[in-house]
Amino acid sequence: MDVKTIILGFLSYGEMSGYDIKQAFSNSIGFFYDASFGAIYPALRKLEEEGLVTKQEVIQSGKPNKILYKITKAGEQSFQQEIQTPILPPVLRSDMLVKIFFGKGRTIEEQHELVNNCLSTQRQMLAQSKVTYQKLKNGFDEYQQFCWEYTIHHLETTITFLELKAPSLIKEPAYSL
Repeated sequence: MDVKTIILGFLSYGEMSGYDIKQAFSNSIGFFYDASFGAIYPALRKLEEEGLVTKQEVIQSGKPNKILYKITKAGEQSFQQEIQTPILPPVLRSDMLVKIFFGKGRTIEEQHELVNNCLSTQRQMLAQSKVTYQKLKNGFDEYQQFCWEYTIHHLETTITFLELKAPSLIKEPAYSL
């Protein structure tokens, strides 16, 4: 699914600014799909050109004006059509796995550091996900709750797997005379 479709999904809940949309990405689906402002604003311009969203400038005293985006009927129809399309296989991009893949040439100290950094990062992500989930879960429907529980389960499983496999990744150099 592309950024434009996800934005339409967020806007189906109500009017949002570009900042609100970025927060929605970060605080709801950021673990499995995130977008930068550099992706969000061009997508909003395209959605407006296509007649799928409208925008309204809200005058604010003492701060910059706010632009609120609203989904149109055509946008709602487009979103409904897109979420009915077949599910595509996930595209996994993992900085951690790339670094592990090329880890063999590292010294023993670097191997330890790599594994420890991987575990630390996953543990931090798990802790933050649990805190965020607890804060937001009362506002989630059962489908959104499923996605958050899936994320937490995925992180827990990754940590368990890393802990199990860490000894096989850290190799002492062979002794030679």
